[in-house]
Amino acid sequence: MKSYFSHDRLRAQGKAWQVRILLSQWKKEAGAETKLKDFIQSHRGK
Repeated sequence: MKSYFSHDRLRAQGKAWQVRILLSQWKKEAGAETKLKDFIQSHRGK
């Protein structure tokens, strides 16, 4: 499972079930009201 972040997009690469789990983890981490733009910016620095 790999994930890549750039300044304006993200990419999750893996099997479908892995991507679904990763997306649900990201959603829990960021919160329901967080915009995708803000989420990408917060992960770019990691």
